[in-house]
Amino acid sequence: MNTLLKKSGKNLFNSIYIEENAYDYPITRMVLEKFPDVPVITIRNYKDIFNRGNQCFQLQKHRQSLILAVKSKQFLYKSPEVCQDFGYSNFYYTSFILNCIFNCEYCYLQGMYPSANIVAFVNADEFIDEIQNTLAGKKAYLAVSYDTDLIGFHNVIPYWNFLQDFFAQHPDINVEIRTKSANEVFYSEIQPAENTVIAFSLAPQEIIKKFERHTPPLAARIKAVKSAISRGFKVRLCLDPVILNSGSEKLYEPFFRNLFAEINPDKLKDVGYGFFRMSKDLFKRIEKQNRKSQIFADDYTIKEGIVSYPPDLIKMVMDNHLKVLQEYLPKEKIFTL
Repeated sequence: MNTLLKKSGKNLFNSIYIEENAYDYPITRMVLEKFPDVPVITIRNYKDIFNRGNQCFQLQKHRQSLILAVKSKQFLYKSPEVCQDFGYSNFYYTSFILNCIFNCEYCYLQGMYPSANIVAFVNADEFIDEIQNTLAGKKAYLAVSYDTDLIGFHNVIPYWNFLQDFFAQHPDINVEIRTKSANEVFYSEIQPAENTVIAFSLAPQEIIKKFERHTPPLAARIKAVKSAISRGFKVRLCLDPVILNSGSEKLYEPFFRNLFAEINPDKLKDVGYGFFRMSKDLFKRIEKQNRKSQIFADDYTIKEGIVSYPPDLIKMVMDNHLKVLQEYLPKEKIFTL
C-alpha cells in the first residue's frame, strides 16, 4: 500500500462532498463506511465546488477533499494524439475519477482542472453502458486510468471490482490500467485477463524524488511489477515521460540496465517510451501557477501546438536510449512517441 493510503481517512481527505443525488449508490455507501470520521457536506452539483474560481491547485494538494458525484454524458472520449495508441485506431479513454492522489510536477492535470480536489463518479453502471454501446464488437483500446491512478486509488474505491466482469465478457476491448502505484493488494484481489494490461510508469529514482511527489520509490514499483507478473498479469513498462533537465538524460542508461536486471524482459508485453510533452495552452497555464518549477522553466520548442524538447535533442537522446533498450527487447515491442 502506498504511503498516502496508509494514512487514516481523516488525514487522507479534508472533507467529503457528496452530490444530493449521489447518496443512493453502492460506491457512496462504501466510502461513507470506510471514512466515518471525515466531515461530510451535501452539495447540489460537483461543479459548484470543483469549478469555482480562485482556487490554488498546489495549496489544495496538501488538503485534498473527495467529491462524490453522478456523471452525466459524456463517458467516453477519443484519445488525444500526444498519447501512444499502441497500434489501435479505435483508441479511447474514460475517467471514473478526476485528479490523482499523486502530485507529479510535470502532470497536465494541474493545468486542466481548476481544483486539486478529487472527483469520484459513483454511477459506474452508466460508464459501462456507454462503453458497451460505443465499443462492443470493435477491436478497441481503452485507457481506464487516464486522468487519475485507479490502482493508487484502489484502497479508497475499488473501481476495477465493478468493471472486471464486463471486460471479461468483451475480449475485443483491450484495456490499459496505467499506474505509478506500488499497491500489491490489487494483484492479490483481482484476476488477470487476456485483454487487460497493467502499464507501470517508471523513472530513475532521482527523477522520482525530484519531480514525482508522493509517488512510491522505484524499488517499490519494481516490486509491484514483479508481483503483477508473478500473478499472471500482462505488464507494460511506460518509460514516459523522459525528463531532460540539468543533464538528467545520463540517468537513464543505468536505470534501464538496473530495470532489466530486476525484471525479465521476456515476461513483458511491451514498453512505451516518450519525452515530456504537453499542449501549449496547458503548458502556459501551469507555468503561470508554478513559477518555481524547474521543468516549466526549461527551454522548449513548440510544434503543431505541442511543447517539448528540441527535435535534434530528442533524436540524439532517443537514439542512445533505444540502443540500450534494444539490447533487452526486440524493436517491435518498443513503442515510441
